[in-house]
Amino acid sequence: MIRRTLVMTLVVSWLGASVGMAQTAPSETVSAGSVGLRTGFDSNPTDILGARGSMFVTQTVNYDYLRGSLQEGIGLKLRMTDTLYDPNVAAASTSVLAAATVAFQPVPNLGLRTTLTTTLDDNWSRRAHAVQLRNRVEYDTTRFRVFASLDTNFNALNERNIFTEGAFLPLDENFATMTMLPGVAYKYGAGEIGTSVTLSRVSYLAPDILGLNRSHDIVQANAFFTAKVSGIELEGSLSPFLARYDTTDFDTVRQLLYTAKARYATGPWTFGLASARTIQDTTLSFASLDAVFAHEASLSYKFDDHNAVSLLARYRRDDYLGLDLWSTTFLTGIDFAHDFGDGIVGTAAASVRQVRRPEQIQPWALNLQLGLQKKLEFGGPQKSKPDKAVAIKRPTVQ
Repeated sequence: MIRRTLVMTLVVSWLGASVGMAQTAPSETVSAGSVGLRTGFDSNPTDILGARGSMFVTQTVNYDYLRGSLQEGIGLKLRMTDTLYDPNVAAASTSVLAAATVAFQPVPNLGLRTTLTTTLDDNWSRRAHAVQLRNRVEYDTTRFRVFASLDTNFNALNERNIFTEGAFLPLDENFATMTMLPGVAYKYGAGEIGTSVTLSRVSYLAPDILGLNRSHDIVQANAFFTAKVSGIELEGSLSPFLARYDTTDFDTVRQLLYTAKARYATGPWTFGLASARTIQDTTLSFASLDAVFAHEASLSYKFDDHNAVSLLARYRRDDYLGLDLWSTTFLTGIDFAHDFGDGIVGTAAASVRQVRRPEQIQPWALNLQLGLQKKLEFGGPQKSKPDKAVAIKRPTVQ
């Protein structure tokens, strides 16, 4: 749901709780994190017609460990968010990411990295569990990067039909994905430009509940760039996407995907824009994939070293390919953060959102919340205090 990380990202970036591993010295050990607690009220946690409101409590835990550096070292990462509602209104919403990374350089400029990642994302309408093993090799010089990765994913996915407000499937749909991604990037003064291609095989372990075969092959070319022009940070990508199914149960999918981001900071102000069209898996009956449009605009202002405020607007549209079904969510909100010192930040936020589906326009829903978060340091060398004038990074619309 797109409102879940509204305050969380503000707090983490303002605290500097996420470890800046890219700047870590080769011999440095970093062990840091944060814990947070939020509470509030949501007038429609499930975003369905006729639903009741509920108080909620959200716990957050973040932890980063790095011994060495990203090029040669061992890293651990943990992100957890758990939101409890009135059980008569909505099930708990839980998001977890745990990752372990080992990296080394057998020769100068050549890096090898292996990462094992487990993710869990459960809410009232979607249950997604995944394990990924990624092996990546990269040759990096002052002028270019050549890289390749081999990923193995195991997934369990189960979705409600939000259009009929049905129950979850009796059994999860399990599938494995093998992905190869070679690419090259050229570096220039203001950034880099590059290209890559993704080749994936998605194999479902059994037909779906209707007996349809969802296994398919994916080919996705990609052109990407990053740049900094007149103080504006830009990044983007363009990707023709092709998914061809093993049988005629589903039609071939052809989509043009993209990402685009812009950020500009001047004095106490920070402006941000982001837009993306992506593809995600779905278990909705007769739907092949879910094409997601997501757009976001944000504005933040830093009053002083202890106070900041941010405004945002987000829009998301899900198109279930193969069906004439779609869902849109618009959210706008404001949040305020205050640094109490000693690594403690308090937040207050308010937002409204509206969900639309075919022949259904829901009333505006209200979300109010208050929170505290504490930054934790577990030894290691002291790092410089983050500049709170740095813009508050916003999450991708969810």
